Order: sequence, then structure tokens, then C-alpha cells
Amino acid sequence: MSLRRLDRARLARDGLRIAGIIVVLFVWWLLSFHDYQHDARAYWASDLSDLYARGQVGGEDAYLYSPAFAQLFAPLTLLPWGVFAAMWAALNLGALVWMTGPAIAALLLLIPGSPVVDEVGTGNIHLLLAAAIVLAFRYPAAWAFPLLTKVTPGIGLLWLAGARQWRAMAIAVGATALISLVSFALAPGLWTDWLAVLTENAQHHVPDYAAIIPGSVLLRTAIAAVLAVIGGALGWRFMVPAAATLALPVPWSSGLSVLVAIVALARRGQLLDRAEPSSPDRGPVA
Repeated sequence: MSLRRLDRARLARDGLRIAGIIVVLFVWWLLSFHDYQHDARAYWASDLSDLYARGQVGGEDAYLYSPAFAQLFAPLTLLPWGVFAAMWAALNLGALVWMTGPAIAALLLLIPGSPVVDEVGTGNIHLLLAAAIVLAFRYPAAWAFPLLTKVTPGIGLLWLAGARQWRAMAIAVGATALISLVSFALAPGLWTDWLAVLTENAQHHVPDYAAIIPGSVLLRTAIAAVLAVIGGALGWRFMVPAAATLALPVPWSSGLSVLVAIVALARRGQLLDRAEPSSPDRGPVA
């Protein structure tokens, strides 16, 4: 390729990146100063003195995650809603750009009704779950995030068992256990309340408008576990976000945003595990 063509290709790539950044910044402005991010309000409105008062799936400002998540974000609940909304929008959009790059991020944001549009508009944590999955291949402790929030997507952790990466799995389980123990020591009653809320919600059917993926959460999680183990044995990293998505406790349309992790893995050339599959006691693989 001639130098002139290389320059044109570089200019085209730079132009797409700049256009993507402009789109992302516009969406951030839109989310920061308008009445969106209804799910994010649940995190902002969480009250450690009565954390699960609104613990019903689909309810207004319903907080359903572990006490550890609420304890970590408690200082941010002191911020005015507008400031919190701007920060949360920046966090979600930052995760999206980190995984896909600005051009692909802009494309996903410009598709009307796409799961990513739904996700950034409601302010849930599905994009953050996707980012945690990508990070977990290098830093297994990142599995603590899905396990201590939506819980069932953490079944993707079984990929490490299929890959026989026992050291990485021990780090993931140990980090989650340590965070849980510290949180429990600070507020044991909240953990009792959380388990009661999870049990109660598990006995109710998912609202019809949320049933993007058919089947009960138990059935979907069981299938996801099998997929994760098979993916680990074969070295297929892309099976982890697929399994996590399948196992979502409430399959909102925005939940499909977890699959953005596959885009991130593809961009990094990490759809497949570069290490030898089924090699025992392997540590984290970058």
C-alpha cells in the first residue's frame, strides 16, 4: 500500500474515532441532564438503614444486590442526583468505549432500540458486568463483581474449572469470600435480609415484558454452567459472556449488553485462550 493510501486510511480511522467520541459525549450529556437512568436511581437511593425496603423485581428504586455493593457505593449516595447520574453515565459509557473503541461504541449507541441504547438509558450494570468479565481473564478477582450483584451471571466462573485454571479460580472465590466476610462483619443483618429478598423474588415469575430469554432462571443457569465448563475445556473465552447473559436473573433486553464483552475479546484477539487447553494449575492468562 502506498504512503498516500496509508495516510488516507489513517485519516479515515482518526475521523471515525473523533466522530465516535462526539457521539459518546453527546449521549453522556443527554443522560446527565435529563430524566433517564431509572435503574441507576436504585443505587443512588439505597439506604443502608433499610436497604431492601423496595426489594421487589420491577419495583421503583428496587435494590436487589448484595450489601457489599451498597456499602461500597454509600458515599456516592450523598451526592445530588444530577451529579451521581453524570458520574454513572460516564462510568457506563467509559466501559463501553474501553471495550469497543469509540467508533463501534457510537454505532451501537446510534442503533434505535438496541440493548446498548436501552442499557445506557436505564443505567443498569450490564456493561459493567461485561467489562468485569473481560478483566477477569487477567484479574480473576473481578469475578467478585457479578457474584455480589446479579449473582447468577457469576456462573461464568466455571470456565476456569473447565480450563483447569485452579489458581485463578481460587483467587476469584477467595476475593469474593473476603469482600463478603468484611461486609458481613459490618452489617450481618443486611446479609440475612438479602438472602430473604433473593428467596422471595425467586418464587415469583419474571414479568412478561422482561422475558427476552425464555426459561426459568434455574434452567438457564444450569445450561449456562455446562456451556461455561465446555468453553473452558476448549479454550473458548467467548462462551463466558454468552453463559453470563443466559444466566441473568431477570433477562431484560438491556441484559444483552453483556455480549459486548465478546466484541472486546475479539478486538484484543482473545476470543480463544492462547494457553494450551486443559493444562492443570494454570494461572490467569492475559
